[in-house]
Amino acid sequence: MLAIADAPTPDSEINVLQLGGAVSDVPDEATAYTGRGASYYWIAEPVWDVAADDDRCIAWGRITGKSLSKLSMAGNYVNEQADAGTVVALDAYGPKKYQRLASLKTRFDPHNMFRLNQNIAPLA
Repeated sequence: MLAIADAPTPDSEINVLQLGGAVSDVPDEATAYTGRGASYYWIAEPVWDVAADDDRCIAWGRITGKSLSKLSMAGNYVNEQADAGTVVALDAYGPKKYQRLASLKTRFDPHNMFRLNQNIAPLA
């Protein structure tokens, strides 16, 4: 597993935030937010200014995230995801919540106007 010592730039970071309290007072299935039972959540965040560093910084972020995911419960906070697309949203919410959100998307945004994000596509 890569560590912060292997970060591609001095400004890259791994944040670990403590959860609990009010976050865990709400049942996980009550909202789209997944992971209310977790004690912590983490963010692997490569930070860089030079375009020549794009590939190695993005790779470090993805590899570090994948390594940390192996130690974590399923799901994540989707607004912290830099990558977009259906797979990111499905992984964040899990199949049951994703289906519920896709049904809502079909009802309120059937033409997928709001899609420039970790998109949930309307049901076909």
